[in-house]
Amino acid sequence: MHGATAVFIPAQAEVEEVWPRDGQVLIRGMVAGGGSWEDGKLVVRSRESTGSELRLPTAGGGSRFEASIDLDELAASCSGAEQTWDLHLKLPGRAELLRLGRHLNDIVGKRIFTYPAQAVAGMWIEPYYTVKDNLSIVCSLEAP
Repeated sequence: MHGATAVFIPAQAEVEEVWPRDGQVLIRGMVAGGGSWEDGKLVVRSRESTGSELRLPTAGGGSRFEASIDLDELAASCSGAEQTWDLHLKLPGRAELLRLGRHLNDIVGKRIFTYPAQAVAGMWIEPYYTVKDNLSIVCSLEAP
């Protein structure tokens, strides 16, 4: 292994399961390359409204995480006819946020996966994968 170069792979929050039902979106995943940790936060950040975000507790430990988004709380934070929320993981002791996504498999273009929209407080709320295979949620006054 003479001359081998170490490759630094930044930590990433890898989504393994998304369960939208009963007025919630449950997300399970793992942190790849992030070491062992506890007490992270799920950060749900609006693209349209600067400074608008929810910080929710995560469960789990080691490299695993689980978080649930209460859609009544998210709907109350929505403004306008449509709003997109990007999902991040905040680990203790790290300044940067890790964008939730699904990258460690051989499926490119996760937009083929669709999740059911839920009607909450006069809005339709639906998780989806972006063109970069990251997980986001859209709130809309119009049914999908």
